[in-house]
Amino acid sequence: MKSANRSVLSETAGHPADKLLRTSIGEALERLQAPQPISDEAIHDARKALKKARADLRLLQDGMSKATYQAENANLRDAGRFLSPLRDARSLIEAFDALHDRYIDELQGVELAPLQKILRGNLAKARRHLHPRGKSADLENCIRLLEGSLDLAKQGNFSSIDSSTIGPGLQRIYGKGRKAYDEAKTVPTTEALHEWRKQVKYLLNAMDGLHSSKRDREGGKVVKILKRADRLADYLGDDHELAMLAQETARSAYASIDGDVIKRLDALIEPRRAKLQKRAFRLGKKLYDEKPEKFTKQTGVSVRSTSG
Repeated sequence: MKSANRSVLSETAGHPADKLLRTSIGEALERLQAPQPISDEAIHDARKALKKARADLRLLQDGMSKATYQAENANLRDAGRFLSPLRDARSLIEAFDALHDRYIDELQGVELAPLQKILRGNLAKARRHLHPRGKSADLENCIRLLEGSLDLAKQGNFSSIDSSTIGPGLQRIYGKGRKAYDEAKTVPTTEALHEWRKQVKYLLNAMDGLHSSKRDREGGKVVKILKRADRLADYLGDDHELAMLAQETARSAYASIDGDVIKRLDALIEPRRAKLQKRAFRLGKKLYDEKPEKFTKQTGVSVRSTSG
């Protein structure tokens, strides 16, 4: 009798495991090669696809040389950096709006218009940089890197990667997230929390890609993991955006803003971050409660034996 907990990819033996990676890179390219000017939503979708691609690459890491992995990872990382300024500027506005909506009573009578004007001006500047009237060097460089990544992913050493490498890849992703959770819990700096968030996103994207079909999601364990990882990424993401908003408004560029306004915002940001972090650590304890090998087996992504 076949085990009910068989590997997701064992059912597709003979199919290249790198399909996930190539699909994610292709999605990012499709968004960025749309007619100009590219919308903020298209940039956001491209960045999401890049994050999926980097998670996919980590799943395949054991099936390629160190040099190949490093070259592909660097391409995807650097491509994402060209898109970050626009996303960062938009994230600050979203963080401010969310804070304002949550504490609208506490902010009654506070003169926020000058601050909003600067934040929106920064977003407009980021848009102009990425979408100038002529060609955008950053956008062209980003597309060039992604095209190089896709070419590399089509080479023979990628398409011949065996599905048995997926198990160790997922174990490594989960193990790094577990370590990042422990480090953030010990010393919850903004940098440590952000690193933990990145590792949670890798796990979420890797699991989401491996269990993308309805059939694959039928198991209660996988659904629970995906929901927990998604919610945890949201908590840590909201916390990081608030941290960035506090850092941004402390810059000299905001010297013209009434100092009392900044203090009022900081006084709201601090307890909100504390609450988000409390929720994150409580959920993180549940998500990262397993040893990496046991976690991988429970998700149905096991190392397939290559012996006859």
